[in-house]
Amino acid sequence: MNGNNVDDHLGNGVIIENTCGSVVSGNMIEECNGTAIILDRDCYGITLSSNVIAHHLEGGIDLRDAWGCTVSANTFVLVNVHSLVVGPGSGRITVTGNTFCNSHIGGATKRPVEHPQPISRDLAYGVLLDGTSDVSLTGNVFSGLRNSALTTRSDCRRVVMAGNVLSEVDTDAAKPSGMIKSAATQLIEAANSDALQAP
Repeated sequence: MNGNNVDDHLGNGVIIENTCGSVVSGNMIEECNGTAIILDRDCYGITLSSNVIAHHLEGGIDLRDAWGCTVSANTFVLVNVHSLVVGPGSGRITVTGNTFCNSHIGGATKRPVEHPQPISRDLAYGVLLDGTSDVSLTGNVFSGLRNSALTTRSDCRRVVMAGNVLSEVDTDAAKPSGMIKSAATQLIEAANSDALQAP
């Protein structure tokens, strides 16, 4: 799937099931009331790359049953709930070279934090790993997020988070931790650049 504009869906944007060896690239997927992209029911060997994923109310990419997949070079802008979820039915996932951001335009934000329409609020969220294993997060930029760049739930194993840039993340917390809120038992964190306040 390449070069499409998926806009203003009342539910989810793109749902892929029981598929292997596919590419979703170069698409603009925006303003869905649900989730932008869902991989479920025996997906494997799929690449999600170079997409703009913007203004979704229930999440950006949700890997529910996906194995050996790559999420790379996507721009997640103003995605509510979580920009990327890797669930307990998924694993062996590479997440690299993505941008997770709000509407920061250098010294200011373009959109207000409060607005009558949820889709118009300056709400951006990071990555959730939920009971998954064998996940690599490298070379990503996380900025202007309301929560931590990475949140783990349940028993995540063999997770690497390295070489990422974080700026002004976890802004909803009384004491921003910035990087990771983790329940993982096997998490390697290294060489991540962390700035809690925007320059």
